[in-house]
Amino acid sequence: MDSCGAHPWERDKKRAIADVCHRLYGQRYLVATSGNVSVRDGDGFLVTPGSTRKDSITPDSIVACRADGAPIDPDTHPSSEVAMHREVYRVRPEVNAAIHAHPHYCLACSLGDISLTEMLLPELAIYIGPVPSVPYATPGTDEMAQVLDPFLPGHNAFLLKRHGVLVLGRDLLDAYNRLEHLEHIANIAYLVSSLGTIEPLTKTELRKLTSQARKLGQQISQTLLDLLE
Repeated sequence: MDSCGAHPWERDKKRAIADVCHRLYGQRYLVATSGNVSVRDGDGFLVTPGSTRKDSITPDSIVACRADGAPIDPDTHPSSEVAMHREVYRVRPEVNAAIHAHPHYCLACSLGDISLTEMLLPELAIYIGPVPSVPYATPGTDEMAQVLDPFLPGHNAFLLKRHGVLVLGRDLLDAYNRLEHLEHIANIAYLVSSLGTIEPLTKTELRKLTSQARKLGQQISQTLLDLLE
């Protein structure tokens, strides 16, 4: 934080995206040219370039796009998943950052049909909410945005069948924190799935958790709140 209380990532969006890409690569949440990161910017958004190793991303390589996903500079080449990011900012005006990555345990849960919609741990309820499994679509096509659309309004994270995860946040730090929480929860869910049925938290405990989270200024998933009605 600086003297004004702002995180450095809030001051320089392009540098923030590059920094997150290096962190994602270091955590093995993505490899080589996989994954993509974006941040809302005015009426459009900034996104990682296509076909570029994420451990070599620099601020200068980040691509500025219009709201429709078209690059402002026609000589630049945004991520092939630009349609997915376009839909995020179109449908969710309160979201200002999105991360698509391929963390191991989230992928394993997707392939093994291990659900992350049940509230297994307090961290899932407080920081993320139910995580739906989005049907498979060909990566890098408008089809990916189309299958995602029905799930976008009520969720902050998504298991993309055979294609990793998409995590949203009110800013880039929020999205990155959610991704770390999600992979940790997926790890636990994967490990205990061999034990049989996992008992989720009760509605009574979830109501207490959401009440406490609100006191701490946390944003609660609307889907979770709907489940508690």
